[in-house]
Amino acid sequence: MRTYFHSCPADAEPESLLDPAQQFTTPWGAPNHGPCDKCEGAGSVRYECKSCLEDGADSDCPACEGRVHFESVCPACEGGAVIDRTKRRGIAVFPSRAGLYRYLAERDADVRDRVLVELEGELSDDGDLDADAGALLIHPSRVVAVQPFDLELFASIRRHATSVGASAEEPRAPIA
Repeated sequence: MRTYFHSCPADAEPESLLDPAQQFTTPWGAPNHGPCDKCEGAGSVRYECKSCLEDGADSDCPACEGRVHFESVCPACEGGAVIDRTKRRGIAVFPSRAGLYRYLAERDADVRDRVLVELEGELSDDGDLDADAGALLIHPSRVVAVQPFDLELFASIRRHATSVGASAEEPRAPIA
């Protein structure tokens, strides 16, 4: 079974992610309902799979099937131009560790007090609010591993993500 990568506070209990009653995702901060700020009412957005952007296009990627960049329905408003559903079924994950690192680096996240959780599970039938970044939702069935963030690797990905010209045409070397 495929594994996925999730970030949670270091003091959280990763095993709680296996409880179906807790397998839902909401936005960081307050859930803003109203006109969609992601697509600005267009109903579609450009997707950029952070996992394939970092590791190179992968036709087996469950987020983009190797397309890396493509246009599709806005995941926040689900094409309706208004955000009215911010609680989604499943735990937010990325197909690769590097993809999760890239996503967090681009949002200037502080990962010093967080852990990387590798999960096994089935894809949710719901879409993540940040599916346009390659985020997926799963119903985890097993915690495979829990480890601290590799701060050196995270800093390297942050530098690469903010450098001029970082694109899918210039993927980083895959990380183990």
